[in-house]
Amino acid sequence: MCEAVQAAPVLRRRPSPPDTASTMMDDRCDDATMIRLIADDTWDGLDSYLRQATRKRAAIAYIGSTAVQLLDLVDGDLIIMDGSDAALGAGLVDPDVIDAWLAEGVEVRSLWGLHAKVMLLEGRRTRAVVGSANASARSRDQLREAAVVTDDEGLCAQVSEQLDVWQAESEEIDAEWLVRARAVYRPPVVASQPRSHRRLSRLWVGKAVNETTALPGKAAVVAERLEQRHGRGTVFPWRMHRGDELTVRQGDEVVIVDVGPIEQKARRNSRAWAPARVARVVTEPRRRPVALLVWSHSQPEPRTFAQVEEAVQAAGGRIDWNRPFDAHSSAAKALRDLWPISNERQ
Repeated sequence: MCEAVQAAPVLRRRPSPPDTASTMMDDRCDDATMIRLIADDTWDGLDSYLRQATRKRAAIAYIGSTAVQLLDLVDGDLIIMDGSDAALGAGLVDPDVIDAWLAEGVEVRSLWGLHAKVMLLEGRRTRAVVGSANASARSRDQLREAAVVTDDEGLCAQVSEQLDVWQAESEEIDAEWLVRARAVYRPPVVASQPRSHRRLSRLWVGKAVNETTALPGKAAVVAERLEQRHGRGTVFPWRMHRGDELTVRQGDEVVIVDVGPIEQKARRNSRAWAPARVARVVTEPRRRPVALLVWSHSQPEPRTFAQVEEAVQAAGGRIDWNRPFDAHSSAAKALRDLWPISNERQ
């Protein structure tokens, strides 16, 4: 009989990066150093940087079942993790993920006691990532993580050197390790639950004039940083009256109602926007205070002021432009229920 010949596995290789970077953060001079904090939805924020890298070297302690999708490692990449029996028995490292990486040609190594989460993303612009997030669904969906991304050459060099040290101290994962790992591994006892994005806060109904003038200095800088983090179209500058900065707090929610520039009176057909959270209250000498509002979701369709007023009245309340509704009041709940999709996703 003829002996069957097994075809060699086809290893994926990452394509060369485009000539121009695709992220908003890199729309700058080539010699300018970038440093950025990504928090809360950390893995979503890291995605564009991961996709641009032509080679990835990482030390991430724990590897969950979603790590293949989160990191997208291919032939030539390196990952160092804690592949100890203790980590496997606690369900912190998934052997199926390790097996999939080995099949792709990824160099996988184990370092007992590793708890770091650092990456070096090499490419047209090499970046270092230092943060708190493990490569897992729990980290992505439930925990509040943070990471700093920078292309500072000095820090990138230090991260590269540290990865070299850990690579030298670690053990290479092979087929024998996989056999033992499958025997030792126990799935996580408690499945990850989606993180609740909504923290109920005091809820204002506020008037806003659609002003075309540019924001003043400090407010403009803070607004730009918020847009870099949350995306264009998710930040709204609420220009308040002097003294409002003493009552409107960071973390409050606001339903904005569009009003005209002269009478500034809400009419029944005036547009009302879904609750947005006060991310910052910016004050500057001789300027009106500005509350920077953030929607943590795609902007849903507006309602009318008539709908807002009717919802509050049906709940036994009354709109007071100078006083917020309590976070758990019936009126606040009725207002949030006007935007059910927004209410679920925040």
